[in-house]
Amino acid sequence: RLAAIPSVAFPGFPAEPVRQAHDLLVGMLRDVGVERVERIDLPDTAPVIFAEIPPPSPDAPTILLYSHYDVQPPGDEKLWLSPPFEPTPVEGGLRARGIADDKSNVIAHLGMLRAYEGRPPVGVKIVFEGQEEYGSPFDDYPPSDPERFACDAMVIADLGNLRPGTPTLTTGLRGASEVVVEVRTLQEPRHSGEFGGAAPDALLVLLNALSTLHDVHGDVAVAGLRREEWTGTTYTEDEFRDLAGVRDGVPLIGSGSLGERLWSGPAITVIGLDAPSVEHAASAVVPYARAKLNLRFHPRQDAKEAQNLLVEHLRGLRPFGVPLTVTPGDTGPGYEASTGGPA
Repeated sequence: RLAAIPSVAFPGFPAEPVRQAHDLLVGMLRDVGVERVERIDLPDTAPVIFAEIPPPSPDAPTILLYSHYDVQPPGDEKLWLSPPFEPTPVEGGLRARGIADDKSNVIAHLGMLRAYEGRPPVGVKIVFEGQEEYGSPFDDYPPSDPERFACDAMVIADLGNLRPGTPTLTTGLRGASEVVVEVRTLQEPRHSGEFGGAAPDALLVLLNALSTLHDVHGDVAVAGLRREEWTGTTYTEDEFRDLAGVRDGVPLIGSGSLGERLWSGPAITVIGLDAPSVEHAASAVVPYARAKLNLRFHPRQDAKEAQNLLVEHLRGLRPFGVPLTVTPGDTGPGYEASTGGPA
């Protein structure tokens, strides 16, 4: 019922389905025996559901459970194997937009309450947000109302399990940063027959620079980016190949354990490239090229430090003697939970 509601909280999408999802969840919380259910209305955002079950005794801890009921837009619906908001049985579950992010996690919280018939052995606060995917107010709001969100532990249910049937606790997330690298070499394109071979090709310069970001194994080659041995559970290679949709005969990149490559080491991805398209290519030396890079870095590495390491690596390059223009973009810190306490 929840996945069938197109609760997309992006501009340009109708607000009514978001409210429908909100109302459905409020009813489900009341059905499971939660007496205190509130609506938090913040500026320019979908309504937030806040519910609370008091601790059964003065010494019982309070756990805050978070997830969100909004989803990403479905994109081009013609590319879906079934309509995005018609939940369709597939092997091991359902297919629909938002099933994994984050409606199954909302239902997991409700399932816990059902298991305890609405009376868990701890105090519980529940936060179901309605606009996580687009401009979340929870970037700033909780510290402004500390008493409401006071708790002994939080469970942020907004990730998946390692494999179906394997309960998974995620204790760390890599940080993220974006960097744009740009090359300008000529005033305008010049014929490759007359000028190629001496006129500096901006795309060749850029590709040469990008090739320095990884070594021959595919490991990140930017000095100073933190990488540690991974000691947690991880995928088998076959599981990962299947999840990532890696084509037969194509090897994975990098060396070391999958955990190091995915969670306790850095990754650099070229997420955008401005260059002449193949379809409209002319026989000309390219005067301008630009790439956008996404950097993922160790959960405990400082976000600005990690970004600066990539920026300085690129600024120190002179492919064929040509300088690069490097512009740092958004950056966000990683996270690593403390795992030594009672929670």
